[in-house]
Amino acid sequence: MVRKARPSGVRGPNSALTEFLRVEGITDAFRQRQNRQRDENNSGTEEVTSSPAESPRRSSSTPRRSRSGTPQNSRRNAPLDEEERQIREAGRQKRRASKRIRNGDARGDPDSGSDSSSSDDYASENDDDYDLDDDVEDNSKKYGEEDMCAECGNPFTLSVYSRYVDDLKGYLCDDCNEELKKREKNARRNELNARKKRKKLAAALLDKKTVRIPKLQDICIKVITQNINDVEALGDIGQSNMNKISRILSKNRSLDDSTISLFLNPDLRELEFWDCSNVSSHSFNQIAAYCAQLQSLTLFMCGQLHNDNLVYFKDKLNSLTKLSLDGPFLISNPMWQDFFEQAETEITQFEIRNTHRFGSDAFLSLMEKRGPHLTSLKLSRLDGLDSTAIYELIPHYITAAKLTELEISYPHKPEIITDELMIHILAITGESLTYLNVDGCSNLTDEFFKEGVAKFCPRLEHLSMRGLDLLTTEEFVEGFKEFAIINSGGLVTVDLTKCRGLGDDAIYKLLGHSSQTLVDLSLNSLDLLSKDFLVQIMTKDESKTKRLLKQAIEDGVNDNVESEGEKQHYYRYIHLPLLTRLDVGFVRSFDDEVASKFSECCPKLTILEVFGDNKCTVKAKVRTDLLVIGRQGDLA
Repeated sequence: MVRKARPSGVRGPNSALTEFLRVEGITDAFRQRQNRQRDENNSGTEEVTSSPAESPRRSSSTPRRSRSGTPQNSRRNAPLDEEERQIREAGRQKRRASKRIRNGDARGDPDSGSDSSSSDDYASENDDDYDLDDDVEDNSKKYGEEDMCAECGNPFTLSVYSRYVDDLKGYLCDDCNEELKKREKNARRNELNARKKRKKLAAALLDKKTVRIPKLQDICIKVITQNINDVEALGDIGQSNMNKISRILSKNRSLDDSTISLFLNPDLRELEFWDCSNVSSHSFNQIAAYCAQLQSLTLFMCGQLHNDNLVYFKDKLNSLTKLSLDGPFLISNPMWQDFFEQAETEITQFEIRNTHRFGSDAFLSLMEKRGPHLTSLKLSRLDGLDSTAIYELIPHYITAAKLTELEISYPHKPEIITDELMIHILAITGESLTYLNVDGCSNLTDEFFKEGVAKFCPRLEHLSMRGLDLLTTEEFVEGFKEFAIINSGGLVTVDLTKCRGLGDDAIYKLLGHSSQTLVDLSLNSLDLLSKDFLVQIMTKDESKTKRLLKQAIEDGVNDNVESEGEKQHYYRYIHLPLLTRLDVGFVRSFDDEVASKFSECCPKLTILEVFGDNKCTVKAKVRTDLLVIGRQGDLA
């Protein structure tokens, strides 16, 4: 039995014209309806003679010509093949649709009050007056006709270059068109200049600088960096200026094999390169070859430094006492052991960051051979030191009361650095410490501060505890009471970023102790700080508001308040004469009023960072020499 085939919905390929007509909805039924309408229109118009009034745009005796010069009537009377006729029909339909959209009466538009079907009929009746060339003609004016300028009102002749302005609802003459072009060009130029200025201001903000007239020295240094290959022609320009040039080249990633040799000098004692990403191994050997008298060497982002370079340093740099490396991940653990055991130089300051190949054996060699002489030890992001027992070697090998700088930051795991470990280390080294950095050791608690820092660090000036979110306000206040007894000098820089458990009383105790010495303070993300606290410490005690508040508290305004958070507190005025930089990003209570207070009461404050403080805006009244970084809308 023959099975009848079912339609599968799969069609064969169509020609481009067939596909176009299908998409536009032009079917056989559509064409038949159009033909019937045309026949009815032709039969109705045969009995009517046209008059000149029925064609206001042109005389019936003068046939309209197309752009090619052929009379339109003759073209309309010429027989059309089926394909051309279908294309014209599709074009007419698209013109009608676009016209309905312009007039606001498109099909299905509920806001339109006109009948779309009647509009279609009207368009169908008049479609015979259109041709393909009619699309380029204006409804009211044609090229070559005389028109009045919509701007100046003077008569002119329309041409293909005449410009139609929507706002003026008319064409412009040549002179007005040129003037409009000039205005548009100036507007684009002003917009470009404004964009460049905003970009310059943004770059300055990121660099913590203000846009002002640069010093002649800075201009010269910038020109030198742009022509660094010819710097030798200037002769001796001073080591301090060479260091500035080196920093600029490092910032621009321009320090490479062709420029590094310009900074090498046989008499050089100190060398700092902060971005060695484009410096090859051969150039690192040149440092030891040209600068044999080096005592301090700093190489950051030195990813191409490898074992052979360290061997060359060991043999050539016999006067080296300070070595700071960031990212030397190509140097193996055994090579570090050989360097510490065989190098003749006496390393007293050692800093290493961002490498997983500095392991336990290398650290043990460092402690055994160099530990008793170390005055500065900085360890950061060393995944090879993966146990607490490794760090316990520090108090056993470091000479008591000799270490002045200690950094143990961002360990492989936070739980490696414990309170007991840090208290033990500070008990041996704390008496001489002036710099302590425990950033990222988030397992440390209040016990570390109370039993370690507060009891064993009498000379401490720089304290950084970023990310220690287990610290609490009450215990911090108690610890600072003991710390203030042994440390009478005060802290110079303090970083408490993301110590989220610290509130008003903790910062009040800190500022009360170190107000006369504090230069750099970071309170980033301490969202427990209240606006009332920030305003009070920047308001003179003699002000009427504070006198009334103090009197109200003495009269017992808080006696019937059960919640501690609802009680009123009195904070005395704190003068910060040396405070230069303050970071209060993501402190939600810091607003325009508080910013104005700090600007007024901190005369040395030059950098104020307010990233994430949505209430601190450009409306804040601050000094002109105070650089506020991070306000929303500054560069909008």
